[in-house]
Amino acid sequence: MSGPWTDLGGGMLVRQSAAFQMNSIALLHPEQAVLVDPGVLPSELDDFAARVAEARAKSTTLVLTHGHWDHVLGRPWWPQAEVVAHDRFAAEVKRDEKRILSEIQALAQKHGERWERGFAAFRPTQAVSGLHLARRGPWAMVLRDAPGHSASQLSLHLPHARILLAADMLSDIEIPTLDGPVAPYLETLRALAPLAEHGAIETLVPGHGSIARGPEAVVGRLHRDVQYLETLQREIVQARKAQLGKHEAVARLAAMEWDGAPLPQWAAENHRENVELLMDGPER
Repeated sequence: MSGPWTDLGGGMLVRQSAAFQMNSIALLHPEQAVLVDPGVLPSELDDFAARVAEARAKSTTLVLTHGHWDHVLGRPWWPQAEVVAHDRFAAEVKRDEKRILSEIQALAQKHGERWERGFAAFRPTQAVSGLHLARRGPWAMVLRDAPGHSASQLSLHLPHARILLAADMLSDIEIPTLDGPVAPYLETLRALAPLAEHGAIETLVPGHGSIARGPEAVVGRLHRDVQYLETLQREIVQARKAQLGKHEAVARLAAMEWDGAPLPQWAAENHRENVELLMDGPER
């Protein structure tokens, strides 16, 4: 399968957007279709919907990994579908309703398209948290709380296929981006590490970027991002002890590494935002 589509086999397809290299996942079977974070541009959602329609599934479930605007846009294409999301999802989407519409309208225009379906906040049909086991048709899924980047974030593990759908984590084009203290993000990654290290995850699909294939590649991404967060946490403690101001801390931590090398230029803004967030926050 060429172009933006990647066939993982067994009815599992990934479509990558031209915007942010965002990945949307379709699990297709005549009994049940499970669509994870369908997005992001209107033409891409049309293409995604056409591929889903070809499967002629009896029912459709949307799984939305978290409430950030680029991950919640598929509902207008499947207004009658069951929606599974975190129990914090509805409040987050309601709070950001106007921003979500504004962001996608601007993005569509940037790509020469028009967003014509609007956006209204909605509640999931099934709100979950903690560790949740779900089955939809032939699809057995393990949903886990995955805080650190978003309080409403879930990861999705397909044990039979040894695939992890990692939401906005473990990307090759994004460093870990925090929404609060480092500890929750570290706990999320450390909980996933044994699954990868003992063979339960052999393919990793991040929310943005390239698919990691093979246990070594998956473990490598986990260890890389854990190391970044551990180093960041340690350096923030040292900056506080030295009584550095926020801007001094940003300058001092600019030389931090990611994946054993200096942070790439594209990561500099997110890294700076991480440092500023931690310096502004409580000592944790």
